[in-house]
Amino acid sequence: MRGTIHWQSESGITPVFFLFTAGIVLFMVLFTGCTSVHAKNLPERNDSVPSPSIICLSSDTAELLVIIGAGDHVIGVPESLVQNQPELLQFLPNAVSVGDAKRPDNERILELKPDMVMFISAMRPATAGTWEAAGIRAVPVESHKAGDLPKIARELGTLTGHDDKAREYAMFCEETLALVSSRIHGGRGSGPVIYIESYSDYVAYGNVSAADSVITMLNCHSLSGQVFFNATRISNEWLVTRDPDFIIKCIIPDNDKTMEGEYARLRDRPGLSTMRAAQENRVFVVNGNFLFSPHAPVGMVYLAKAVYPDQFADVDPDTVLQNYHRRFLHANETGSALYPVPWGKHGSGGLNP
Repeated sequence: MRGTIHWQSESGITPVFFLFTAGIVLFMVLFTGCTSVHAKNLPERNDSVPSPSIICLSSDTAELLVIIGAGDHVIGVPESLVQNQPELLQFLPNAVSVGDAKRPDNERILELKPDMVMFISAMRPATAGTWEAAGIRAVPVESHKAGDLPKIARELGTLTGHDDKAREYAMFCEETLALVSSRIHGGRGSGPVIYIESYSDYVAYGNVSAADSVITMLNCHSLSGQVFFNATRISNEWLVTRDPDFIIKCIIPDNDKTMEGEYARLRDRPGLSTMRAAQENRVFVVNGNFLFSPHAPVGMVYLAKAVYPDQFADVDPDTVLQNYHRRFLHANETGSALYPVPWGKHGSGGLNP
């Protein structure tokens, strides 16, 4: 089941943000297809292992464990977290690098003797069978889709004994997503057409991706999601011919790749200046760390305001982000989620539904 941990082998914005119960119910119905988290889907906590040791091959899951106060359970993380998210290491005092997320150092994992190894199901390492033979549980966890995060947080809270903080984070996600859904009028698919591109140039997200689910939650049409199942390489001509209302490029900023630089490169593509999205200032670069991670509900607020500026005129996404960081990571966020910022000096942007 999507958003469930599958076992194998053994407040800072305006008061409207804190919506009443009906808003939360609406969110659950629209975004998860149910009105409650079913206890039968929660993994049973092993009383003989009250404080399980965990290797996280997914940086997103490691961050989620930090958020719920279980960072000290993590004894191993991928090298990509060490390199790209060093700010998390202060909350992971027992963690060491175990190498590449998809091809980790198997000897190192066996030496660490964790109770379980968590990974993204699509990136299950070939050595997972070796762990299971050694009595280590292999646990796929999908912690990068906004709608799944409340349920997964509660499950991890039950597993690690950090129910209170997990519940607080889950409620933050539900309230934030309910804020988004309550202001978007019309039914699903009633909004504009959005082309959202992966980290690789001209590779469009398919309809089973987290990106496609984000577009659906905004009541918009995903251009590539209507055509492709998996991530698919497209031509520049294909995109120009279809002329979507919005163009959104996902990147992971680093020392060599900035939001501003990628935006300029995107705007320079052949034929893009002839498209409505470019002419009407609806071309954006989005930081994938804000959209496909435990930040995802916050990232939804940024996109929602970019697409529907009038409905979110009184909502400050930066304040939502700061609230998230102060409550769950005890720090201020200095990164950028979206560029250019359409409600700032870069122009208006957006469409009304």
